[in-house]
Amino acid sequence: MRKFSLLLLLFLAMPVHAEVYKWTDDSGAVHYTDQPPPKTKTEPRKLNIKPQPASPASTGKTTSPKNANELDLEFRKRRTANEDAKAKEQKAEAEAKTNKQNCIQAQGNLRNLQEGGRVVEFTASGEKVFLEDAARQSAIERAKKAVAGWCK
Repeated sequence: MRKFSLLLLLFLAMPVHAEVYKWTDDSGAVHYTDQPPPKTKTEPRKLNIKPQPASPASTGKTTSPKNANELDLEFRKRRTANEDAKAKEQKAEAEAKTNKQNCIQAQGNLRNLQEGGRVVEFTASGEKVFLEDAARQSAIERAKKAVAGWCK
């Protein structure tokens, strides 16, 4: 049985030789067929077709398949990297939200100072102090800096 299989494989691996006919029809078109055309001048030709290898040629590099431990290690690294990226993104979103709230508050403070109404500040001991014009101008300057810092 083995010898028969080996002979069959050798027979199938031999190059194929086929007879091909080249002929020209009445309109001048050239045709190639495996059977002779009716009532025309023919030129039989032999084609030497060599079989193609079943797999592409080796490039000389051999890469061994990775074992389960290596694959697991790579998976854990990817998962950790994804978790780190997600944590960074959440932190950036939270920071952006805080900056936006601070910007809105700084703009409100500046608007209140510029409207010209009475403005009250509290001292460290908790007493109310009404701002004089000079103190109001310095508070407006501080509020403008705060707006510039938070509202980028």
